[in-house]
Amino acid sequence: MTLYAVDVRDRVIQRVSEEYSGADNRRVFLIEADSPKQAWAKVSRSSIAISNAACESCRHGYCSACEDCSIGKQSSDYWICHRCGELNQRIPNCF
Repeated sequence: MTLYAVDVRDRVIQRVSEEYSGADNRRVFLIEADSPKQAWAKVSRSSIAISNAACESCRHGYCSACEDCSIGKQSSDYWICHRCGELNQRIPNCF
């Protein structure tokens, strides 16, 4: 298998070596896969980026309707809850 760096915000996948140090496990993840397509599927399936995100106002979970309402449709650091209209960070702060 090959090692890929998957940038979930910009949807960029690049083949990397084991010495790659750009992964931050918030936006860029290292995935071992047979192809770039499989690497993206693994990231999407595991729902690393935002599937656990909940609206800070109404606690509604991020869904496809929120994505349709969101700024830049995945190219922004924020998403808009379609239930209450609250602007939320796409990837919550871990600090």
